[in-house]
Amino acid sequence: MRGRKFLSGPQGEYFDLSELFDRSNLAYFDGLMGKPQLGWSRGRSRTLLGHFDPSHNAIIISRIFDQPHLPPLALEFVMFHEMLHLRFPVDHSRRRRCVHTHDFKEAERQFPLLKEAQAALKRI
Repeated sequence: MRGRKFLSGPQGEYFDLSELFDRSNLAYFDGLMGKPQLGWSRGRSRTLLGHFDPSHNAIIISRIFDQPHLPPLALEFVMFHEMLHLRFPVDHSRRRRCVHTHDFKEAERQFPLLKEAQAALKRI
């Protein structure tokens, strides 16, 4: 078992990751995705926007998104991306591990407002 992980919980000052996960689960995964632990990062990272930690079954989202002036679409896309890591685990069958497999990238392209979400992320 891996060491401890800081988990702030899903409730932020402005956004609730648990509600976002549930909405995204219904909209994009037919409600079939099991809910992992959810939490906000300690800091407001602009480079690490989110990550899925399979050892702790946790999705951590950068606290930079917990602000009222940032577009909710950007946060929704980051949550969707991290949820895809639940759906498409890391591929260890090659010499190097592959985190974003072909199937992962194909599924990511199915996000309805992909170009708008990517543009919003670039503005952060």
